[in-house]
Amino acid sequence: MNWFTIALIGPALWALVNHIDKYIISRYFTGRGVGSLVLFTSLSGLIISIFILVLGYNQIFTTPLSVIIIGVNGAILVAAFIPYLYALENEEASWASSIYQLIPVFGYVLALVFLKESLTTMQIFASLLVVIGAIAISLDLSKKIRLKAKPFLLMVLSSFMIAVNALVFKIIALDQTFWGTAFWEYIGGAIFGLLLFTLIPMYRRQFIATINKARTSVLTVNLISELLNIAAKLAANFASLLAPLALVWVVNGFQPLIVFFYGVILTLFLPMFGKENLSRKVVTQKLSAMVVMLAGIYLLFR
Repeated sequence: MNWFTIALIGPALWALVNHIDKYIISRYFTGRGVGSLVLFTSLSGLIISIFILVLGYNQIFTTPLSVIIIGVNGAILVAAFIPYLYALENEEASWASSIYQLIPVFGYVLALVFLKESLTTMQIFASLLVVIGAIAISLDLSKKIRLKAKPFLLMVLSSFMIAVNALVFKIIALDQTFWGTAFWEYIGGAIFGLLLFTLIPMYRRQFIATINKARTSVLTVNLISELLNIAAKLAANFASLLAPLALVWVVNGFQPLIVFFYGVILTLFLPMFGKENLSRKVVTQKLSAMVVMLAGIYLLFR
C-alpha cells in the first residue's frame, strides 16, 4: 500500500469512532464530564502496549532519553484531548472538526522547521482544496456561523498539540523503531492518565461514577471505540514515515465526509443508532465539498 491508502485508514476509523462515541455519550455518559473520557482514552493505550510487548518484545528497547521524550509525547497526545472536550461543551462536533483542519497547517510549519520537509506549490494548492472542502462539509449552514474566542482558542491549542505529537513521533520512530516508539508513547499516555486520576479529584469522581453506572456492554463498546481510535493513530503515524507530515494530516480532512457517509448508512438502515440530515440543501453542500476535495486529491497525485 502507498502512503495515501495507509493515511486514509485513520479518518475511516476515526469517523466510525465519532458515531460510536456520539451514541454512547448521548445515551449513557451524559453529564459524566471530561474526566471519564480522558481517563478512558489514556488507559486504553495499555492494551496496545501489552500486545506490542508480547509480539515485539525486542523492538521496545531504546535509549533512556528517547523513552522520556516519547513518554512525554504520549502525555501531550492525551492532554490534547482535554481542550477539545472543553470546547465541545459549548460547540458542536462538526464545528470542532472544521477547526481541526489547522493540524496540517501546524504540521507543515513544524516539519519545515525541524525536519526540513517542504511541499511543492502544486501540493500546497491541492492541500488547501482538501482543507477548504473539509471545512465546507463540517459547517452547519442552517445556523448562524459565529466564532467564540474561548472554544476557538481551545481547538487551536488542541490542534497544535496533536501536530507536535505527530512531529515528535516521526523524529523518534525514524531514529528508533515504529513499534517501540508506539509502545513508549502509550505508556507515557497511561502514566499521564494515572496522574490525572490521582491529582484531580473531579476527574477521579467522574471516572468512578462512569464505571459504577455504565453497563458492561456499554463499557465494552467504549473500549472498542478507544481501540479503533488507537488503530487510526497508528495508521497516521506509520503513514507519516512514508510522506510529509502535512500531507498525511491533509488526508485526515476526509474524516467529515466519511462521517457523513456513515451517517447516511445509519439513517437508511439503522436509524436507532444515528440519523443524518438528508435534506436537499445539506446533501448538495456535502457533495459540492466532496468535489472540491477530490479535485485536491487529483492534483496532489497528478
